[in-house]
Amino acid sequence: MNQDWSAGYVVESGYTFGVYPELNPVRAALPLLLKGLRVPKIETACELGFGQGCAAAVHAATQSDIAWWGCDFAPAHAVFARDLVTASGADARLFDDSFDEFAARPDLPDFDFVALHGVWSWVNDAARARIVDFLRRKLKPGGLVYISYNAQPGWAVAGPLRHLMKRHAETLGAPGLGAAANLDAALQTMQRFFALDPVFSRINSNVVDRLQSIMRQDRQYLVHEYMNRDWVPMWFAEVEERLSAAKLSFATSAYMSDHIDALNLSPDMMDFLSSLPDSTLRETFRDFAVQAQ
Repeated sequence: MNQDWSAGYVVESGYTFGVYPELNPVRAALPLLLKGLRVPKIETACELGFGQGCAAAVHAATQSDIAWWGCDFAPAHAVFARDLVTASGADARLFDDSFDEFAARPDLPDFDFVALHGVWSWVNDAARARIVDFLRRKLKPGGLVYISYNAQPGWAVAGPLRHLMKRHAETLGAPGLGAAANLDAALQTMQRFFALDPVFSRINSNVVDRLQSIMRQDRQYLVHEYMNRDWVPMWFAEVEERLSAAKLSFATSAYMSDHIDALNLSPDMMDFLSSLPDSTLRETFRDFAVQAQ
């Protein structure tokens, strides 16, 4: 079957099932207020790339005063998400559209809140440009965007491992076996290789620990994390610069634990970061300080 429509994304197995609380616009109020920022009134919300739609369905069911929309280009995801919405009696408009198709819908409203989880780092530059264009045209002035992405430097160790996984699957894998079986074969080869104590792992001592951690993770998650054609961890400054084309600026972290500096930083590190006058540079150094992922 021709799967050019997938644009290199793994579609032979469904995405994992999960509800991520940061996708809930109601939760955005506290971190914004902690930074002294205005909290927008959320009447229309959208999730780009909703996966199985668990979060979109839950939030639509629990927030009847918000009109929920969303798209995911995988038909199986859209069918499951619609079934969830129907079962709950919620009102959400979820489509198996690409970003371009979704943006072109004549009945699509402008949004107060747009969320992207597990999307930005797993699509190509052209798709990222379409996301930025969507946000520029469809987010209301003063609206809010939640975006998650694989951040540097936290994914620096995983990058070489991902390259080995992907190259092994592409050169020695059998398409008929499926992505999960080919991934397992790659991981077994990598285990044998690193057991021989290559210079790379002697210099980068935590790479073996990272590989062992990967071995213990759910294979469905690993396939969607590592085996797509595109996988691009980014620096904070790079994401900020790209989103600035949509007239967006960084507000704050959506993760509440990030707001308690004493949990993450030493007093000396807090003093150092506060001494940096540029917010982008400060966030970049902070990502190093906490090994942000």
